[in-house]
Amino acid sequence: MARPLTATIDLNAILQNYRYAKKLQPTCNAFAVVKSNAYGHGAIEVARHLDNEADAFAVAAIEEALALREAGITSPVMLLEGVFEANEWALCEQHGFWAAVENKTQLDWLLASGARIEKIFVKLDSGMRRLGADKAGACDLVEKLRNSNQVGEVLLMTHFSCADDLSDISTMEQLTYFERTRHQIGSIEASVANSAAIMKWAIPEGGWIRPGIMLYGISPFVGITGQQLGLVPAMTLSSKVISVRSLKKGEKVGYGLSYEALEDHQLATVAVGYGDGYARHTQSGAPLEVNGLPAALAGRVSMDMITVRFADASESFDIGQEVVLWGGNVPVENVADYASTIGYELVTRMTTRPHYHYHTVSEIKS
Repeated sequence: MARPLTATIDLNAILQNYRYAKKLQPTCNAFAVVKSNAYGHGAIEVARHLDNEADAFAVAAIEEALALREAGITSPVMLLEGVFEANEWALCEQHGFWAAVENKTQLDWLLASGARIEKIFVKLDSGMRRLGADKAGACDLVEKLRNSNQVGEVLLMTHFSCADDLSDISTMEQLTYFERTRHQIGSIEASVANSAAIMKWAIPEGGWIRPGIMLYGISPFVGITGQQLGLVPAMTLSSKVISVRSLKKGEKVGYGLSYEALEDHQLATVAVGYGDGYARHTQSGAPLEVNGLPAALAGRVSMDMITVRFADASESFDIGQEVVLWGGNVPVENVADYASTIGYELVTRMTTRPHYHYHTVSEIKS
């Protein structure tokens, strides 16, 4: 290994967060959501570690599901967006995939294929206006699927638009609409809860929850870190100091010379940039840690490098010192604030350039 940028993933932290999600909703089965390469943490590695414990996995598309099967994952896998082409239903039957159905086209493809699917989740649009049928459409989909003799179990699912905002009444309105639809259908299992709803909302008992971002120890709520919610952050992104120089008061740094030293201090150059997934629009002052001491971004993010300063101007850098970009004492949620985004985006936008290191040395709490 030459370039020192490393993403270290604690697989036991992910397992512990999965168990915590189930503890919060003990009557429910739980998908481990590993879409988008397990939110940048490595879907195959994560799924292998959880395969003997997860009730099922959830992904966005069949390509992600097939990659899990090819890696030897045996647990059920759910396609959250359903199929995009008619021929995918045959693959779902062949590999034992479950799928969402949100429109008549997907239903017609299934009926024409003759494929037999263990579980189908009919998606109800309860207010997000993104995917899903309305109440009448969902009832019709459920009836036709049940009458098809091609599906082992039909379930009803929805997705909340504002579950991360505890002051917004939209979630209660969506739950009410969902329960009215369930009542009209009759007996049917539910799947409504993403990470935010699992942690902070009262949801229907039984059925399936869908922990996603919380699996990776990242908070779904603004202004609260995963650690404050009892989660264990799974990723530490770290690099090293590759160059050191001294700045005089008034000297400027980097592209656009956007950073100006307000006092004499040392400046370190670190091997990470937007080519690795560290957001270009992250602002000066973003927190990080060098050699265990508080430090901050100084100036613009380049493609391959950033420049940083210690919080205490009297501290000095050395080439080779470890730099923690996020993880440990540097919550990714706090870094995201300086990039005007959310922790979800920072971890999912990671490129293939960092070296990924997986370990299971942390203790798992039951």
